[in-house]
Amino acid sequence: MAGQGTFRAVAALTAALAGVPAMAQQSLGVADFLTTIGGDTDVKTSGSLRTRPSPQVFPLLDDADEIIGYSFFSEKITTNGSATAERARDAFAQECSAKGGRLEPEEGDAARTFRDRALGRRLPPRGEFKHFWYGMSAVCSRGPDQVLGGFVAITFDTTEVATKGDLGSRLMSRVSMVPTRTAVYACRPDQIRSAAWFQRTQDSYVADREAEQNRHEAFRRDLAIGTVTNCGTVVQIRGPMVEIAVPPTTLTPNGQSTFWSRRDALAPTFSTPCTYGL
Repeated sequence: MAGQGTFRAVAALTAALAGVPAMAQQSLGVADFLTTIGGDTDVKTSGSLRTRPSPQVFPLLDDADEIIGYSFFSEKITTNGSATAERARDAFAQECSAKGGRLEPEEGDAARTFRDRALGRRLPPRGEFKHFWYGMSAVCSRGPDQVLGGFVAITFDTTEVATKGDLGSRLMSRVSMVPTRTAVYACRPDQIRSAAWFQRTQDSYVADREAEQNRHEAFRRDLAIGTVTNCGTVVQIRGPMVEIAVPPTTLTPNGQSTFWSRRDALAPTFSTPCTYGL
């Protein structure tokens, strides 16, 4: 079974690498920045074994059809483990601007949702020896309804263990020479939801809620003896109060076959749960 799992991992990663171009054409999105930042397209430079892929190649395994280019970096320990990811993000931003776009606000729906989907729970928790993973992402858009591309960087940072760890950790780091590794990806624009998409979704949700509220208000306004509600059948109306007869199989909190409810608490059948006057 272990051998089959290893074979599947090798096959999946090999297929992913074969299906993704090392550098993307300009027409596909924002990807020329990969040439600017350099790096290596050999997945082994990310420190990942083909029999045991690291989180840095998860995008290739899980979202290969969304990747239009990539670069891997394996670097000596520096004072800033995120330097390569930051440099790649800056290059992405410059190309985005050159193509008439701008980066989406980090906390906006477009950037936040892309980050959650591209990184999400894929990164392992911080290691006990102060090695840790982190991710960086950005979305480039030209206007609210046109996404030009996406950027993702995944870094395995060894800076802290080599500079701030205890003596044993620092010595082990120096002996093993574990580098800081960064994987950078350019993503297809047609796979990223735009700010306008989220606005339309929100507008549709609000419109649906308003329409439902209007239906409920009309239903309550037109209540009459014999009307079937979400709680039962109307048997008596006294101003804002309505007496409801519940089905024989239903028990009310007071154990009776009828109960009084406020008119504004009733709704059409099955639309909302009955509160039985509580």
